[in-house]
Amino acid sequence: MARRTRLALLMLLLLQAGTHLFWLSPSAHSGQVAIPWMLTRGMTLFGDIWEQHAPGASLLGAAALWLLPLTPALAIKVLNTLLTLAFTLLIFLLAQRVSGRQSAGLAAAFVWAWWEPVYANVMLYFDSLLALCVMLALLLYWGGGGGLSARRAAGIGLILGAATLFKQHAWLSLALMALWLLLTERRRLLLPYLAAAVALPLLQWAFLWAGGLWDNYLFWNWTFNLAGYMDGVPLDGDFFRKLLLSNILVLPFAALAWARARRELLLPALWLAALSLLYPRFGEIHAMGHLPLAAVMSGCLLATLLPSFRQPPPWDAPRIALAGLAAALGIGWLWTGAVSYIPTELGAGKTLAWHEFDALAAELNGRKAPGDTLYILPQTDSSPQLHPRTDMLPPGTWVKGWRWYFRPAQVLPQLLAEWAREAPTWVVVFPAFIRDDDAEIRRLLAWVQREYHWRFAIDGIFAHGRADVYRLNAGQP
Repeated sequence: MARRTRLALLMLLLLQAGTHLFWLSPSAHSGQVAIPWMLTRGMTLFGDIWEQHAPGASLLGAAALWLLPLTPALAIKVLNTLLTLAFTLLIFLLAQRVSGRQSAGLAAAFVWAWWEPVYANVMLYFDSLLALCVMLALLLYWGGGGGLSARRAAGIGLILGAATLFKQHAWLSLALMALWLLLTERRRLLLPYLAAAVALPLLQWAFLWAGGLWDNYLFWNWTFNLAGYMDGVPLDGDFFRKLLLSNILVLPFAALAWARARRELLLPALWLAALSLLYPRFGEIHAMGHLPLAAVMSGCLLATLLPSFRQPPPWDAPRIALAGLAAALGIGWLWTGAVSYIPTELGAGKTLAWHEFDALAAELNGRKAPGDTLYILPQTDSSPQLHPRTDMLPPGTWVKGWRWYFRPAQVLPQLLAEWAREAPTWVVVFPAFIRDDDAEIRRLLAWVQREYHWRFAIDGIFAHGRADVYRLNAGQP
């Protein structure tokens, strides 16, 4: 690697580390903070924690909380920063191997570094971990000399099998890679690939079955997601603009790959598979599934075009028009990426879904007693972080409070039965998040109005509004 390339890559890594630790403000998420914290306190995923996501990210978060002597949010922030830097190195190496040019690796790393803060607004998210596995598998596919060996095919299968533990959509990438091997490589490689690919999922299922968690896992990980309980989020114009800008070089790369080196078509094929993460809830964080692949392809294309940029072009009308289009694209990239660095009103480097609860957590911690329990209405992606912030567990089953989590028939009766035996000591209510059609949440609120008394409120919580805090009446169960 040329010295200037090494220096540029090192400076990029240092810049990313600094901004992710001290400037950017991604959000904590219940699956990576609150649920891992509950796991470290003895609760069980798919037992008394009902969760629709695959277990890998929460188990990884729990391991981080066990190992790192940091607050839960800071531990996940450090892990997320390491994940971002790992992506930068993987993207650099993969683009370099695919194109055979160091310039492609560097260009791809810079494309990634520019767009990652736009989309990575949730730390250590499921989609990002899925993408990490896909990148590792691709690096192994392009690694080594000669053709693909059975050992490398098995390694690719093992890695993509691990991806399914982080998000269910990874099965699509796993199946697509199997089809690719069948069509482009020696067919005998398919058996070691498939055998390795199912090893970790089978081991996961065996543990769940042995622990008596299979039925809950099957329902929440698969039936719940496939039955359409969740509300979709439509694609809006602003998000579509971001997607168009960040992926604008992908189709030209695919066209060149089709014309000259068909092996490179694996990249756009897996990119298409990763686009499935956007549906049915179009959100910025779900773009993290395909962004690393888009960065690799963008870097390879830019490296291909770079020699023509170095020669003085004849400034005829087509060249002038092309330069104008390139300038417009550059302005779009510059504005969209730069906006990500504007701090929120919480301040630079603060963790969303954690630091806005400072005053509320401090007040609860000053009033609680040993053994007190907590429930939050509704439990969103952010509000469950009050559990680790106050060191109070829920009294029984924990499930999120978005209205679609209450659509399965067993959820509300389970909570009501548990509250009848052992109600939470404290209930925090965020009125701004409760809708008129949240019938099940309103039944729990009616219980609170009957069996609890209001103790205090905290106003003006960033992105949450007012929090009303209630305590269980003396003598109640």
